[in-house]
Amino acid sequence: MKSLLLSLMFLLAVVPALRGDDVDDLLKQGDELYAGRQDLGQARQSLARFREAARLAPDRFEALVRNAQAAYYVGDLAAGNDEKKKLFQEGMDLSRRMIALHPERVEGHYWLGVHTGSYGEARGVLKSLFLKNDIIRAMERSIAIDGAYEQGGAYCVLGRLYYKVPGLFGGSKKKSRQYLETCRRIAPKSSVCLLFLAETYWSLDEEDLAVRALQDLLAMEPDPLWVPETAKDKAEGEKLLKKYRK
Repeated sequence: MKSLLLSLMFLLAVVPALRGDDVDDLLKQGDELYAGRQDLGQARQSLARFREAARLAPDRFEALVRNAQAAYYVGDLAAGNDEKKKLFQEGMDLSRRMIALHPERVEGHYWLGVHTGSYGEARGVLKSLFLKNDIIRAMERSIAIDGAYEQGGAYCVLGRLYYKVPGLFGGSKKKSRQYLETCRRIAPKSSVCLLFLAETYWSLDEEDLAVRALQDLLAMEPDPLWVPETAKDKAEGEKLLKKYRK
């Protein structure tokens, strides 16, 4: 009987350690795959690893963050709105878990705002106006904790939100400009900021500034951490520049 109890105690001690090793391996594999995320297949495999890590260790903060990040990347590139909404909803749920674990950290608030905004876009802006204040609150909280997180991403999200929402419902091209210019000061190599800023400038009849922002985007050397995102934004920037120069 005594030996049985000792064996059980040994197993109880060892199983969590083994699970921890499994989670570490999954996170490492996910990181390696995510580094090659320009290949959407690798991005999906990365997401699968991070999901499994979060399943095995639901309170492991870094697993939740990576899962939310990969879900956003795959969702942004997904072809259909049904998949987009599913992935962005997943990201919203993960973000709420992050906030419950560490409300003082920026990650949960930031990714909650990002996924909520992307979910709203997938549903349609006019159908999702009820989400506007939730996005603003999440991003304002993110800025209050660390406005430079993810290349000043919270400012970029707010800038895009005020650009997209009709003025009748609280949108403002001037506010969009202010937030995006702040993001640009924080992160001059944020390709998505330059892309969004060009569209905002154009909507304010600042044609020269719009063209210059796109030229800066196309000429920039990408941040090594953001090569796939920069390539995508440059492709969109080339299309916009041709349109604006007609």
